[in-house]
Amino acid sequence: MALALQPLEGDKSLKHKNLASKDVWYSVKFLLPYLLKYKKYFLIIAISMILVAVTSALSAYIFKYILNDIFIAKDERMLVVLPLVVITLFLLRGLSRFASSYLMTRVGVGVANTLRESMFFRLVDAEYAAVKGLTTGDINAMIIQTALNIQNTIAKTIPQLIISFLTIVALIVVILYSDWRLSLYAIGIGILMVVPVKLLGRGVKRHTSSSEIMISEMSNRINESLNHFDLVKVYNRQAYEAGLFSKFLNRYENFQVKLAKYQLLSSPFMEFFVATAIAVVIYVGGHFVIEGSMTPGDFFAFMVALMMLYAPIKNLTQNYIVLYMLNGYIERVEGILSLPKERLTEGATQVEQIKRISFDTIGYSIDDTVILEDITFEIEEGDRVAIVGKSGAGKSSLISLLFGLARPSSGSIGINGRQQEAYTISSLRGEISYVNQSAGIFNTTVQENILYGEAWDAQQYKTAKDKAQCGFIDQLPRADQTIAGEFGNRLSGGQRQRIALARAIYKGGSLFVLDEATSALDANTESMLQQSLERTMREKTSIIIAHRLATIEMCNKVIVLEAGRVVAYGKYDEVSKSEAFRRNFMMGGGR
Repeated sequence: MALALQPLEGDKSLKHKNLASKDVWYSVKFLLPYLLKYKKYFLIIAISMILVAVTSALSAYIFKYILNDIFIAKDERMLVVLPLVVITLFLLRGLSRFASSYLMTRVGVGVANTLRESMFFRLVDAEYAAVKGLTTGDINAMIIQTALNIQNTIAKTIPQLIISFLTIVALIVVILYSDWRLSLYAIGIGILMVVPVKLLGRGVKRHTSSSEIMISEMSNRINESLNHFDLVKVYNRQAYEAGLFSKFLNRYENFQVKLAKYQLLSSPFMEFFVATAIAVVIYVGGHFVIEGSMTPGDFFAFMVALMMLYAPIKNLTQNYIVLYMLNGYIERVEGILSLPKERLTEGATQVEQIKRISFDTIGYSIDDTVILEDITFEIEEGDRVAIVGKSGAGKSSLISLLFGLARPSSGSIGINGRQQEAYTISSLRGEISYVNQSAGIFNTTVQENILYGEAWDAQQYKTAKDKAQCGFIDQLPRADQTIAGEFGNRLSGGQRQRIALARAIYKGGSLFVLDEATSALDANTESMLQQSLERTMREKTSIIIAHRLATIEMCNKVIVLEAGRVVAYGKYDEVSKSEAFRRNFMMGGGR
């Protein structure tokens, strides 16, 4: 039996969340607490950005003296001084730009990793049903790609945005100082660019969200194809899978092209407004120079500063549009960070050992579907209880309720005579040794799979391997340092199950829950393992879900489930003679 829950009522995949529209600075406000962790860099970054802006403006203003003092006044001393000043300004600007970019890259990488860590922690700490409603592709795309996009925005876009803004301010000071009258013409035309930029930004945000969803769907397609690789091959569906993937690629390409269109459309708009501003300045400024109210040097410096405004204005408009993209990234991150955490009961105590379990008229529903109804039974210390039932009988849901992965709709679960909620969920699970049908093998060493985070104890480790019939480990290429592979694909099904059993035995919980724990074993190995398990669990309370008679015979109690109800419950000798037991048990491996 694979333990799986349906999503809770109202739960939706993150890609379908309809979050409220945010202003363009929303994402910056969201990131501020994360950015403040790196405030030690900000003084250097701020000084560097200001120096970039000031040196850019001064390099424009210096042309006034180049024209007036060298080409008109023919001052030989300035012919030596001004080239050195130009070299100094450009060198200082280059070093300042490097310092700000390098430090912002460090900040971007740090913030992205903090977000990844926060998202992963929230995922593993979230309600089970909420996470089961997500897809692997969604989660992978957000933790890896979306965080990378945020990193690049912090490292590249935000610095360029700030530097462009400061440079524009500095250059505007230069043109105002050169001639305030001409400045009014240029600034007035520049203000008109705000409207198309805002409209384009909204289109960028909309298509950014769609593009992110496409990445998630492609990741899902890849995962599903490779996870079911044997089916793809046996059914000769290589071309079918390739066709599905091509459709996703085509959709992704369309969204990317539309996104690029909105990003790049700012360029022709800006070209038009800048060209118009320059044309007006040439016409009006030319009249000022001709009539003598403005020197050629002042006009030349003004024109250089105005033309130098082109690049920072272009960067400002394009990067301002990217902030709308950042909003889309942040909304996806918030989708993870807002997942409901597992409930914590105030004043809950630690359970030291699970001795007695009781289900008292338990009901459990998902939406309007009744999964379990009027479930009542007791498990005493030392009991070995078999749960029997066909597919859909409610076995998964019953175990999920016991583990605290779901909450009953009615009734109560008792642990040692107290309500389940009286204990911390972590201490309750800490007393459970669990083996599921898939074995749950990680892509680490065999030893790490058995320990699974528990402290090392050589004798305990040897005992766990022996009791789980894990003699095969010594025959592996690197013994217990052999990498098990993804989902344990370098091991046989029986080897995976024995490693999972060794893990449960090593943990040594007071309650063993075995879900089809021997289904992949041959009869001889299963027989030896049954003997080991019986000795191991003699002093333990255990719940066993199985369809093989040999496994169920080692139990002293049996619970038979049909359509979410207990139809037979009691001692094995009594229940095994009932019609309900025979009807369900004789279904063989059907669930």
